[in-house]
Amino acid sequence: MAEQKKLSGVAIGLMSFGPFVLYGFASGANHWRVATGGGLILCLIFLAVRRRRGDSIRLMDWTTLTFFAIGSVLMIGLRSTAFPAYNVVVIWSCFAVAAWSSVAIGHPFTAAYARENAPPEFWDHPVFIRLNLVMTLFWCGLMTVNVGFAVTGVIIGGNFGKLVPGFALPTALLIAGFVFNSRFPARYLARAGVTLGDGASQAVPQ
Repeated sequence: MAEQKKLSGVAIGLMSFGPFVLYGFASGANHWRVATGGGLILCLIFLAVRRRRGDSIRLMDWTTLTFFAIGSVLMIGLRSTAFPAYNVVVIWSCFAVAAWSSVAIGHPFTAAYARENAPPEFWDHPVFIRLNLVMTLFWCGLMTVNVGFAVTGVIIGGNFGKLVPGFALPTALLIAGFVFNSRFPARYLARAGVTLGDGASQAVPQ
């Protein structure tokens, strides 16, 4: 049962990338209405699946929905000619604003992901709170830098602007962010004197 639930969670995690996979292929083929409208539909399906499973809808899930809703209104409703040029700026701006806002209101967005593995009794522990603040600030910086890359890509223009500062550099930073997510928490918890439970991947304060 636990293994089945784990596999189901992996499938749901892969589903979360579905809207952006479709968006990437469709926008690359210059089908912007398919990219935004199709992405919006896939995003709504993903959120419905999470809700049906009883999972909470996290800030970045809502942010993804917001981006595709904005894109759909601009491309399908208003037939914007500016959105294709500035779409990467809009993407990273949405996520950067959401990330910084979560810090500003005192609820770092990474805590929602961490709670999926950590036991409830650890959620209010100072180590858990500090860890997620550090991780969220890391992602705030990463997303803000990617906004800068996206703006640079628009300024440079052409294929080089789209491919290097517009795509390659933000993607490289995003990969670095996932590597950071996979390594930093365990190291931070170890330095703080916190151990991880076998198999359950649960953080237990010492």
